[in-house]
Amino acid sequence: MPERPVRRRLVRMLGSLPLVAEFARRLQIARIIERECPSRGNAHLTHAQVALAILANRLTQPKAMYHLLTWARKWAVRETFGLDPERLNDDRLARCLDALAEHIDPIQGAVTLAAVREFDLDLSQLHWDLTSVVLRGDYPPEEQQAAYPAPAFGYGGEAGCQQLRVGELVSADGAVPVWHRSLDGNQADVGTVVATMEALREQVSLPECLVVGDSKLLSAEVIRKLRAQDVYFLAPLPRSEELDAAFLALPEEGWQPLEYLSQREAKRPPAERTGYLGQEVPWVYTDPKSGRQECFRRLFVISSEERAACWKVRAGRLLKAAEDLRRVLAGLGRGQLRTKAQVEQRVAKVLEKRHATAFFRVTIRQRDGKPDLTWELDIAAVERARRFDGYYVLLTSWPRERADASALLCRWKGEWQVERRFSDWKGPLRVRPVFVTSNRRMAALILLLHLALMIYCLLEREARRALARSGRAKVSRLLAGHVEAVPTGANILAAFEHLFLLVEEDEQGRSHHLSDFFPEQESLWRLLDIKTPTWH
Repeated sequence: MPERPVRRRLVRMLGSLPLVAEFARRLQIARIIERECPSRGNAHLTHAQVALAILANRLTQPKAMYHLLTWARKWAVRETFGLDPERLNDDRLARCLDALAEHIDPIQGAVTLAAVREFDLDLSQLHWDLTSVVLRGDYPPEEQQAAYPAPAFGYGGEAGCQQLRVGELVSADGAVPVWHRSLDGNQADVGTVVATMEALREQVSLPECLVVGDSKLLSAEVIRKLRAQDVYFLAPLPRSEELDAAFLALPEEGWQPLEYLSQREAKRPPAERTGYLGQEVPWVYTDPKSGRQECFRRLFVISSEERAACWKVRAGRLLKAAEDLRRVLAGLGRGQLRTKAQVEQRVAKVLEKRHATAFFRVTIRQRDGKPDLTWELDIAAVERARRFDGYYVLLTSWPRERADASALLCRWKGEWQVERRFSDWKGPLRVRPVFVTSNRRMAALILLLHLALMIYCLLEREARRALARSGRAKVSRLLAGHVEAVPTGANILAAFEHLFLLVEEDEQGRSHHLSDFFPEQESLWRLLDIKTPTWH
């Protein structure tokens, strides 16, 4: 049979678009957005189609919003998602964000429920933290709405740039983000988790849930409100004189080894691994409003690695402080060191800079019209400080029958997962900076970035789970085309960078063909159970 004459051949960048489309389908993102944000009947594009295009861009070749049209023309967006790239102009993107902004919580709640059902995601332990999203541009007052977070200058931003704060709840199961909250740019960390958990539980029925955070998670009011919600917590307590006194009062015989071994430590010889000692003390909490009492747990922990680090840092500071003092001594009587007051001021500045004020006994006298300086190291003060090195205290309401001291430490050590996801958010997904002038649209864009991060993390989780079922942990040739590696969100997406869609047009219509798979692409395609899209 003679071949049909081909009128036109097109080559489209495909990359990881099929992966994004498949996982978006499994999370029901388009159906949920269409339900919450129905478009006009005569709309050329639905809000769901525009949202999927923005999500796909973040996971393939992240661009600023005003470059989205250029990206869509080169990539197989039309063929994968069934939309006309020429419709993705600034006005259509803005209308989509405006529509999404009114339904942020219902959308992310429904997607989280879909993730629980489709991927068997465990929400019994969540990790909470905040980060800052840098904003660039002008923010006209008439475009800002009080119902949405307000851009502001704050800690964590870049010089001259405003920011928003964004909090994420990440599951311990696969480090998958399940809920986010946009906050004012100058919002402090303490207390933010309470409203976040309230909003999450309005949309998602949670099991008994343990929330893990850093030292800024808890305050007296946060503890009261979390327990009023029947939410359990685990977080380190800020250092205080009361805790120091309680630590010193602990009996030496009460210290017991804690079993915790990180992946990094597992690669070291046993003699070089960090050791942990723990001692648990009950702490009775009384609700100031209801008078209800609960017995919480304080776990005092000593880390050999942190203790050694404290000793090394302090020794370096003391050495540098002594060198600075010798330089002051050599300059006495000259320049700005002619009087006793000038020398006192310089010495105080030196010791404060080196955080060494408490460890030196300094004597400054005026002799024969010239200042004289002597000092000695306060050994007793150094020894007092060393007694507190490497210790911290974890406070939790989680019952002992659910986790002993070692298990409690392991749960808290998982806090790195949320920090890693922020790194992914700002690295591969390139969250910053955000060039959107309306805070309403900023909030909607951050919702889509949250959903993109969820897909990114689920790709990683599902690939690893599929490997584990076959007794493996790595994919061959995943790095640089020849190195075996554990799949991550970043290297999964990178593996598909050079996948193309070939489109042929003839008198009978269009036909679509994938370019040949590399071995690592074929392995990941099977592991993730990707279905070939229905091309449009």
